[in-house]
Amino acid sequence: MPRCAPYLIPVCCALLLQWLPLPALADPKLVIYPGDAPRYAEYIELLRTALDRTSTDYGPYVLKPADQDMNEARFLVEARSGTLINVVWSATSIEKEKTLLPVRIPLEKGLLGYRIGLIRAGSQARFDQVKTAQDLLPFEFGLGPGWGDIDVYQAAGFKVQLAPYEELFAMTAFGRFDYFSRGVNEVFAEFDVRQSQTPNLEIEQGILLHYPYPFYFFVTPTDPKLAERIERGLQRMLADGSFDLIFHKYNNAAIKRANFSKRRLIELPNRNLPPQTPLRDARLWYRPR
Repeated sequence: MPRCAPYLIPVCCALLLQWLPLPALADPKLVIYPGDAPRYAEYIELLRTALDRTSTDYGPYVLKPADQDMNEARFLVEARSGTLINVVWSATSIEKEKTLLPVRIPLEKGLLGYRIGLIRAGSQARFDQVKTAQDLLPFEFGLGPGWGDIDVYQAAGFKVQLAPYEELFAMTAFGRFDYFSRGVNEVFAEFDVRQSQTPNLEIEQGILLHYPYPFYFFVTPTDPKLAERIERGLQRMLADGSFDLIFHKYNNAAIKRANFSKRRLIELPNRNLPPQTPLRDARLWYRPR
């Protein structure tokens, strides 16, 4: 087998480096996201696929969850420095878009803005009387600290009680508040998992709340190239259909169980939407039939 003469080795190496694409020479990009809880599975698959779609442009990556458990309020703060975590998912707001880099492609196509409540068993009759947002004023709502829609409920005049996510289910069952608001994409899986341990928990049957609620990937402001990469990957997924395939994979069963046509739609305004929200791009939003 012919060998390269010793004096030609530097020349050969220089030529090889010119032929290799730049991303192949880079260290893998470390992408750290909030955690591996089952309710995050869709976001993680979207993120991984977006990074895969851009490997030829931006190079290899390593995707891993944060080393520390964090609630949403904490991981939003940590993402500002990018030290412990550099990508998060959250509902957008004017304030968040000032402190983090938004990737303005709604995860779950805005389905999270369609809300169905978990309620205490035996309280359905009270909700059967509800026809308008005004009718909900006597009710108290349960939400988690740092959640992006707290302002939506408070601006509508509703009473809100905050508690850690895992505690909200038992608190609902015990009647500590009236309505634990969940996205259509969340409520059925959560109820199925907890039904046996929390028998006093029920799914409310007649109301569908809705407010525009874009849920984005947000990237630490110290890494605009990562935000650019994720957006490019998601745009490619929208173009090749893989974004919608992931949406249907995770959400079709819940959409069917929601039985939209049998529910009374109550619209609530979201006054915290930034003006750049792409509300007119029909590719990005799910609309119930």
